[in-house]
Amino acid sequence: MFSYKFMLKIVNFVVIYTFLFIGTAGENVDEGFCSIESKSCGNNDSELRYLFYDVNPPEGFNLRRDVYMRFAIMLAEAQKSGRRLNWRLVLPPWHRLYHWKSQKYNSKPMPWNTFFNMDSLKSYAPVMDLHELFSKTIAMKFEIDRLYVLHNYENAFENGVFDEKWETVDDCKYDGNFWGYKNITAKEVECVNFQGKISMLWELVTQHPADKYVMFSHGEIPLHDTYGTKAYWDCRKSMVFNDDLVRIAKNFMSQFLKCKKEKCTSYVAIHWRRQDFVHSRYNDIPSIHGTAQQVHKAIVDFTPNVNKVFVATDASTKEKEKLDNELRNLGYKVYFYKPNNKDIELYKDGGVAIIEQIICSHAAYFIGTHESTFSFRIQEEREILGFDSSTTFNRLCPDSGKCEKPSKWTIVN
Repeated sequence: MFSYKFMLKIVNFVVIYTFLFIGTAGENVDEGFCSIESKSCGNNDSELRYLFYDVNPPEGFNLRRDVYMRFAIMLAEAQKSGRRLNWRLVLPPWHRLYHWKSQKYNSKPMPWNTFFNMDSLKSYAPVMDLHELFSKTIAMKFEIDRLYVLHNYENAFENGVFDEKWETVDDCKYDGNFWGYKNITAKEVECVNFQGKISMLWELVTQHPADKYVMFSHGEIPLHDTYGTKAYWDCRKSMVFNDDLVRIAKNFMSQFLKCKKEKCTSYVAIHWRRQDFVHSRYNDIPSIHGTAQQVHKAIVDFTPNVNKVFVATDASTKEKEKLDNELRNLGYKVYFYKPNNKDIELYKDGGVAIIEQIICSHAAYFIGTHESTFSFRIQEEREILGFDSSTTFNRLCPDSGKCEKPSKWTIVN
């Protein structure tokens, strides 16, 4: 028989363990933790919770791709540590982007599978197109529980220090339009001054644990937790383009640029940014004549056997003709991707831009435009393909004055 003292120790142990377990479990629930073994981690639709975001309307396609990565990494990293397992990231449809000029074909919201391979995106993080969520409800109207409208602090470096912080503020309004859908509304709207890493957004989420549908406006404001890390590159590698866009780009490369392999040797490519850069960044870009001369020098120095130049650009027809003439006078054959109306109707301006990026990504040598996110995305693709960094991190310089070398964000596997 057990002694009285021994039985008392057993009872005390059970009481203390139960108290600690309940307390810990309560804390974990508040923080979004759930156990896979308990089978309570979003195994049915009623247990799932959804995270939405949007981006400042003037921001372009390629910056929006980077904002996606911030949110996808935030959720993926949380789930790797066993937290937020019942959360899903709902991707904002592409709608009326500022740089998309073919409004006739870009008026309707477009899902992410128009441009990207959704199976590949989902292999990294639990993401879904908005229409996938709509298919789960029969309601005519969809209501977001809480919308956080993020704002920058007026003075980010107060006292010379960038502190990570957030605070709610009054007089809150949302100036967005929910991607063109008139049947989406928000039950509660809160404005938040925010500066810091994106993982801090979980602090806001935990303020209202009953919310099932949570959205962040101005998703470009929170920063990457760690830029250029393995997590960053794992996410970036999952951003595989739509199969149709890859097929069109490779057909163009085969037919006109005489390349049928991953690392081409038959052409060089440039991203020649014009339009707003001509006015806002005229000190960073060359003239048309200067552009041709720099391309010629790069070919002579690095790929002397190449005589084909592919140009991805937003330049006017007149500017393209001038650059074409300049390069042809130097002995080069110049190629632009010219979509027909059917291509634009099917793949929109975003798809056309991706086709150009794919072609640039496979070139023997690439020259980009300084501080252009379009060029950044091409450089990332080339890193994934395994090109030497010397063939990738190059830029067009102004005709005179300083020419800062581009930063090299090399891949981490």
